[in-house]
Amino acid sequence: MDKVEKNFENLREHFRIDVEIPLSQRIITEKETENLTCRVIGYQDIMSESSQKFLSIEASPWAEELNAKLDLIIGLLLIQQHGFHQLPKVPVNLSAGGLRFSSSEEYKKGDILEIKIYLDVPIPLGFYLYSEVVKSERKNDKFETAVKFIKIDKSTQDLIARYVLYKQKQMIKLKKY
Repeated sequence: MDKVEKNFENLREHFRIDVEIPLSQRIITEKETENLTCRVIGYQDIMSESSQKFLSIEASPWAEELNAKLDLIIGLLLIQQHGFHQLPKVPVNLSAGGLRFSSSEEYKKGDILEIKIYLDVPIPLGFYLYSEVVKSERKNDKFETAVKFIKIDKSTQDLIARYVLYKQKQMIKLKKY
């Protein structure tokens, strides 16, 4: 295998970013692993397409704007109800495929964790993500833990990827000035 092929093999599947975000993690039990489903909490289409068609009226632009603002407020209330605003901020390396964080707790390779994170831009969203520990090693008085997301759907990955790209764009703008 030549050097170019070896370098290509080492490329990561997703963009990554170092950022400080609200986060908590916990090991989940074997019983809990049976029905894992990643969930997104916050601003999203609250009404399904079928209910929108049922309630469809010719809405004026101001009514559509009002509806969007109400959806955002409801999303923020849901985020608060789930306790995302109380999570401690933790420096992480984040991608749509997983993350790396420091913890006082040691995890074993293969442990399944529930990761709870809050991403505030471009729209505020809370995530319940499930991950498998791929590496955990002692660094000073903490453990550096790397996890890959499991049982995550494409739309949830896209939301995380959008956050990563948004933050990268912000960093590039700051470097220009």
